[in-house]
Amino acid sequence: MKQGLLRAIICSSVVSYSSPVISGPSQFSGPLNTLGNVSTQQTILSATVNPAAGEYVMGKSISWGYLTSLGFDVEFGDVDDLVDSFDTLVVELDRLDNEANTFGEIVTLGEVEAVRDQSNDFLVELGRKGTMKVGVQTRVPLFPISIRSEKLNGVVTLDAHINAEVAALFVDRPLEIVAPDILAGEFNFGLTTDTIVALSSAEMSTYSIGYSYDLANSHVMDGLGNKFLKVNDRLLLGAKLSYYQANLSSLVVAIDQEDDNDDLWDLISDGFDDNQVKTNEFGLDLGILWVSERFLIGATWKNINEPSFKSSRLGENCLNFASPDLRNSCNLAISFAAEGRLDLNPEYVMERQISIEGTVFTSNKHWVFAAGYDFNGVSGPVQDEYKWMTGSVSYFLMSYWIPSVRVGFRSNLEGTELNFVNMGFTILGGIHADLSTAIDSVKIDGDELPKSFSLNIGFERKF
Repeated sequence: MKQGLLRAIICSSVVSYSSPVISGPSQFSGPLNTLGNVSTQQTILSATVNPAAGEYVMGKSISWGYLTSLGFDVEFGDVDDLVDSFDTLVVELDRLDNEANTFGEIVTLGEVEAVRDQSNDFLVELGRKGTMKVGVQTRVPLFPISIRSEKLNGVVTLDAHINAEVAALFVDRPLEIVAPDILAGEFNFGLTTDTIVALSSAEMSTYSIGYSYDLANSHVMDGLGNKFLKVNDRLLLGAKLSYYQANLSSLVVAIDQEDDNDDLWDLISDGFDDNQVKTNEFGLDLGILWVSERFLIGATWKNINEPSFKSSRLGENCLNFASPDLRNSCNLAISFAAEGRLDLNPEYVMERQISIEGTVFTSNKHWVFAAGYDFNGVSGPVQDEYKWMTGSVSYFLMSYWIPSVRVGFRSNLEGTELNFVNMGFTILGGIHADLSTAIDSVKIDGDELPKSFSLNIGFERKF
């Protein structure tokens, strides 16, 4: 068994893989990382979440972002003690390897049985807890752009953003003893495993146009053309049409391979590039907001048409691979699929979701209390699950000189079920930074780290 390769895969995955990025349910941009996906005048980004919010967000004629949102997320699985168990396995494998390469020494059946019995539980835990994800996101400079149109009697919002996400999922098989090939002059027993790491990546470019209309600017007419009803508060309606360009890729790699570490990373990189499946789709969102003097309530119906995106198929044409390691990984994918532990035809569907929001203001509008709730959970692009509940408090002034500050709480009610505390600030009217960290922690190499954290920065301007 190639313990150096096993070390590289596990340690690199535990340290570097994490969560969100595609324009999906895991993502919060800019100040919304703290405030939640709610409608607020603190950032133009809220006009891209609830399509009705454009009329509420807009001041006079036009708003845009210089670089509205640039962020990354990290999320660890329940890897407590996995690294320690892995180190123990590596020490034992190194010992067996040194013994096998020492003249006059022979690795016996009893020795490899002892290591196998000691470490199989670790592989089971790795398969149960070994999920890691990493994600980055950015808005295209100047986007989103909101424009008030007198001709259309509403606000048009244009948006363009790019996201990428990678995830790793370990699927375990027990350690097995490899008998020596005496005819070939080999007298040492060894160990092998069919454990695999299933890798998936998602890259997406999203271009959208939204329209927000204020019914309070109109009157209801009777049959004679007379105005008989005027809305005192603001009732805002909105719709958003999005065009998605998605590149999804899936790859299975056996952790026990003949390739060295450099070859492995080349294999993974080339595999992702070669296996990418491109899909173009459209999506439709609708939104509604009721804005009063001291509160607002709203709802968003996302992904009404449920656009779907294909990823690369696994376990196909295994004999066509030139590398024996690739052929082995391909065959293992088929074997795990037969056990119901791996999907050979992964697909991402942007499921319909209804979200509600509510905000209460103080009389001077400086203090803002906001909350949001998803009625149903949905799956993300790398098979993670999300159903968010958010709450926040912010002190907000339309000022270039006095900073705005905010704190918040966010809970994922499905999937990882992590809880987050969030904080952020805005200075000079539009420069913002927001940090989010999970309450739960994980130990890696003796260091205690939050199980998830994210950082988002940006610069936008309002007119």
